[in-house]
Amino acid sequence: METTVIETKEIDPRIKLLSYSSLLTLHTCPRKYQLYRLKATDDVSSPLAESNQNLTFAFGHVVGDGVQRLMAGQSEDSVIFQMFLDFHADLADFNEKQNKSFYLAVAAVQKFANMRQFGFLDDYEVMMYNGKPACELSFTISFPDGFKMRGSVDVVLQHKTSGKVMILELKTSSTTNLNPTTYKNSAQGIGYSVILDVICPDITSYDVLYLVYLTKDMNYEQLTFPKTYLQRATWIQELLLDIETIKLYESVGVYPMRGESCNSFFRDCEYLNQCTLSTKLITTRYIPEDHADNKVYDIQLTLMDLINRQMIGTSSADSSAEMAVSSESELSSLTYDDSGDIKL
Repeated sequence: METTVIETKEIDPRIKLLSYSSLLTLHTCPRKYQLYRLKATDDVSSPLAESNQNLTFAFGHVVGDGVQRLMAGQSEDSVIFQMFLDFHADLADFNEKQNKSFYLAVAAVQKFANMRQFGFLDDYEVMMYNGKPACELSFTISFPDGFKMRGSVDVVLQHKTSGKVMILELKTSSTTNLNPTTYKNSAQGIGYSVILDVICPDITSYDVLYLVYLTKDMNYEQLTFPKTYLQRATWIQELLLDIETIKLYESVGVYPMRGESCNSFFRDCEYLNQCTLSTKLITTRYIPEDHADNKVYDIQLTLMDLINRQMIGTSSADSSAEMAVSSESELSSLTYDDSGDIKL
C-alpha cells in the first residue's frame, strides 16, 4: 500500500513566536491566531470600540508596571511620572462601564502604595538577578524548527524567614465576581518555573500570588496557588502538542474557525468580517528586518534545558514515588527523528 506524504511548507517565522496570550488565542480560535500573528488588518467596528481597546491595554500596562516599580523601591512620585510617560492612550479617555482612565490607574497604584505602608508583603523581599531587582524578567525558550516561547514574570519574591519563593502576578479585571478557577490551573503560573530555574535552581516548589485589581470595586483581591515541578512535566508536553498542532494546520493549509468565539466579553472579534477571505489578501508580507524578534531576553533556554532541569527537580521533589515516576516517564518518552525533531 502506497503511503501519501504531506510536505510541510516553510512556516512564516511570525507564526513560530509563541506566548501565553497567543496560545490562549490558538486554543480559542486557530484562525484568529493565524491572522493575529500574520498582522492582518483589523476591522474595529467604531472609533469608540478602538478607544476602549487602547484604554484597556494602556490601563493594565501602567498599573502593572507601576506596582513593579514600587516593589523595586522607586518613589511614588517617580512611578506616577513614568506612568504618565508610558500611557499610550488619550489622557482624557474614560471607560465608564469598566471604570478605567489614566487617573484611575494612578489611583490603583496609589492604593497599592498605601497597602505597602500598612505592611502588605512585609515578610517578603524582592529577589535580585544580575544585580537588579527581579521585576519584569523576560525569558525565551527555543524549540525545534525555530519555534520560540516567550514570556515574563512580574515580581519574584522570597520570604525573609522561611526562604519560600513566591511569584507576584499582577492582573486587572472589570469583573464584579472574581472566580479563583480563572487562575488556578493557568499554564502561565507553571511556566514561571523557567525563570526560577535560573535565579534559584535549588527549589522544587513555589507559590503564585495573583494580585487582581478589580476596577469597578477599586480594590485588590489576592489568590495564592502552590506550584510544583511535577506539574511542569505536563506543561512541557502541552507546549509540544501546541507546536505539532500548528505544524498540522500549516501542512493542510487550514486554520479552523471557531464560530462560538466570534464574540467574547460582549465584543465582536476584530477579524469577524475578514476571516473568510483569502489569507494572502488580508495579511502582511513577512519582511525579516521589520518582523524579526530582536528583543534581548534576560533568560534564554532551550527545550533540552527544560527537560534536564525537570528531571533534576522531579527527582528531588517532596512527593509520592508514583507521581514522580509518572512525570519522569512522560519526559523520558520523548524521542527524536533523524532530523533531530521531537516525535510525540
